[in-house]
Amino acid sequence: MPLLMCPHCQEGMQEIKRHEVEIDICPKCRGVWLDRGELEKLLGAAKEDREEMDEMRQHIPADKQPYHRKKKKKSMFDMLDIFD
Repeated sequence: MPLLMCPHCQEGMQEIKRHEVEIDICPKCRGVWLDRGELEKLLGAAKEDREEMDEMRQHIPADKQPYHRKKKKKSMFDMLDIFD
């Protein structure tokens, strides 16, 4: 039996680990529940990943960079990959 029940639909919550943070997710309503400070840790990890990717792109010569259409910039929430 799970330790926590979803406050929205009363389903047992599942605990997953992302970026060294344990997140409680409801498998039924897909609600995400974070403890104090966990959102800041996740956003910090996403920011570090983004900065690392930007730094790697800077080292690719301009003539070797693939052509891409302009895309909407991903938000930090899109980069969290909670539901993969």
